Amino acid sequence: MNSRQLGPPAVVLVAAVLFGIGTKSFLKDFTSELFYLIGLVAAGAVFVASASQGANVKLGGLVDALKAAARGKKPALPEGVTGELADVYEEIQRLSKKTAELNEEVAKLEQNAGTSSVNVDEVIEALGRAAAGERLRAPAGAKPDMARIYAELSGVSEVVRDATKDADKKVQFAEERANVAEQRAGSAEQRLQSLEARISAAESRAIAAEQGLAAAEQRAQTAEQRETQRRSELTETLANVEADVIDAVQRVAEGERVRPPPGAKPEVARIFMELASIGDRLTQAEQREQKRRAELAEAMQILEGEIVNAVQRAGEGERVRAPVGAKPEVARIYMELASIGERLAGSEQREQKRRAELGEALGVIDEYLPRLGDGLGTVLTSAEQATAHARDINASLSTFSQSIEMLATSAEESSSSILEMTATSDEVAENVGELAASVRETVSSIEEMAYSIREVAKNVDGLSLTAEETSSSMNQMDVSIDQVQSNANETARLSEEVAMDAEKGAEAILKTISEIYRIKESSQEAVSVISNLGFRIEAIGQILAVIDDVAEQTNLLALNAAILSAQAGEHGKGFAVVADEIKELADRAGGSTKEIADLIKTIQAESKNAIAAVERGAHNVDRGVEVSNEAERALKKILDSSQKSTNMVRAIARATVEQAKGSKQVTDAIGRIAETVQQIAAATAEQARGSELIMKSAEKMRTITQHVERSSQEQARGGRQMTSSIEQISAMVNNLNASQRNQNRGFEQLLDASKKIEEAARIQEQTMRQLGNAVERVRRSIGA
Repeated sequence: MNSRQLGPPAVVLVAAVLFGIGTKSFLKDFTSELFYLIGLVAAGAVFVASASQGANVKLGGLVDALKAAARGKKPALPEGVTGELADVYEEIQRLSKKTAELNEEVAKLEQNAGTSSVNVDEVIEALGRAAAGERLRAPAGAKPDMARIYAELSGVSEVVRDATKDADKKVQFAEERANVAEQRAGSAEQRLQSLEARISAAESRAIAAEQGLAAAEQRAQTAEQRETQRRSELTETLANVEADVIDAVQRVAEGERVRPPPGAKPEVARIFMELASIGDRLTQAEQREQKRRAELAEAMQILEGEIVNAVQRAGEGERVRAPVGAKPEVARIYMELASIGERLAGSEQREQKRRAELGEALGVIDEYLPRLGDGLGTVLTSAEQATAHARDINASLSTFSQSIEMLATSAEESSSSILEMTATSDEVAENVGELAASVRETVSSIEEMAYSIREVAKNVDGLSLTAEETSSSMNQMDVSIDQVQSNANETARLSEEVAMDAEKGAEAILKTISEIYRIKESSQEAVSVISNLGFRIEAIGQILAVIDDVAEQTNLLALNAAILSAQAGEHGKGFAVVADEIKELADRAGGSTKEIADLIKTIQAESKNAIAAVERGAHNVDRGVEVSNEAERALKKILDSSQKSTNMVRAIARATVEQAKGSKQVTDAIGRIAETVQQIAAATAEQARGSELIMKSAEKMRTITQHVERSSQEQARGGRQMTSSIEQISAMVNNLNASQRNQNRGFEQLLDASKKIEEAARIQEQTMRQLGNAVERVRRSIGA
């Protein structure tokens, strides 16, 4: 969208705003519809740019925003809207601001229609330059109305330039995104070709693997036959050797030395040699065990008497030492006995010391027990006396507390009575204050009314002059109405051209939708082909699993054959060569299978990516279809709006004719207004004389009200002071009552404490008796 598309509608808009004064409601409706038309053209360009990107454009929200902007209201930005659509909303918000300002200008022009002297040709020329994006300035010496119009047109030109730049940027961005999409489509085709080449290579490798597997199966069958023959021979040999080995084991267990039978095989000879070695080791171990037992028995007999003697000496407190040359075990025993003796001697000394200290403590307790008993008796007597005094004081305090409570009740009753009286005084003072305020307001209103009457008298003369000027302005407006009619006819022609352009745009969108449907069908076919390819690749993966299993089994068979060949000795060397070859073949088959499996996994991943890419493309195609349908609907609305605007312009032309007729009627009405103005002048002179008398009476009323207000305020202040004094007295009585209650609680606590002290003294006396008895028992137990 460029600036030329905005020019004709903008000319119609400002021309209608400036010269459609006589049809007020019709002008506002036409302005809203025309802004709606311009907004739809801009929205159509944005939708075409967004369709190539697969953007999720909400047409309904933009339509509502454009309608709100046409009414001069600022539309709110919906939640979740970002990117280019947010820029479009910002442009609509700026247009709404300009619309509101233009509506205000329309209202001002309607109010000042009689004195408007705008040059229509200059405004239309400036409007055309503003639609082209040129910067505008008001001519030197222009009137205020003309300066405001040029300021508004300057703002419109800035909006046009910004909208043009944004539209160009968005179109360029859409073309770049379309190029990127084409490059990605080409890259996807190359990946598909690469996948097809990899699949053909995988199929050839699978065929080679099947051939190698068949050869491996033949070799495995030959190896199995040889293994069966070798096992039968080995079984026969083991049956012959088993009896000789069992007999040799029995003779070794009895201590007899065994030798291999003549002509035995090397394996059997090694078994007999191992048995002979085991027999020799058993014999030597038995001899060593007998010798150790004899030495141990002799040592135990010698040590038995020495240890018994050492234990007796340690029990008597004597320090024992190990004999010279004793073995480590015996030395440790003597060391333990010495430690036990030392501990016994230390414990006896500690026991004697503890008994001495306990005797001294019992002596001290015997000395202080009688003194403690006398002190407890004194405490008990004092506690009983304190309890009696506390009871007497508590009774006196109860009587005093009752007197305080009666005084507090009387103070509260007096306070409530005085508060009621004070409230009544305050209410009277408040009413008097309201009366004084009302009087002041009335006097002020009378003064304003008198001033207004004088102003009306002054303005009546000015109104007569204005009526004459209005009559001359009406004649000039007739000339302007003819120019508006010619401009309206030109606007109708331009609206018909816009309708033709909209029809062409709708045909182009229909062609675009048909091409998008073809792209959608092609993408669906590609998805189907790639999905079938994925299924075949999965089948190849299953075949590879079977091949891998066969390779593992072959590897196990080769390992088993190698073990059997090693057991067969010289006879199995030829078979070992075959087993190694089978194992090597199995390893190669397993490696090739892993490579094929990795390749298939890669192919599967790439096919999934290709399917996802094609599905995304299909989704974008669907979104393109939706956006194209929305664009088609938008162009249809543009076509309808252009037709409506054409009809409206024609209606404007008809309305200008009616305005010409109405202007003559206005001229006649202005004459009648001049006569009425003279009658009003006479009436206002009478009102001015009456207002002077009312002013004097109001002044007297205000003076009397001020005296009454001062008296009521002084009475209210005296009542508040009395209330404050009573409240202070009541507070003092309440504090005294609270202090008395606290004192009562303190004496009650003192009485309870005296009782507890008395009880504690008795308990302590009993405890002292029990302590004396316990000391006596301890003295008897230690024998003191």
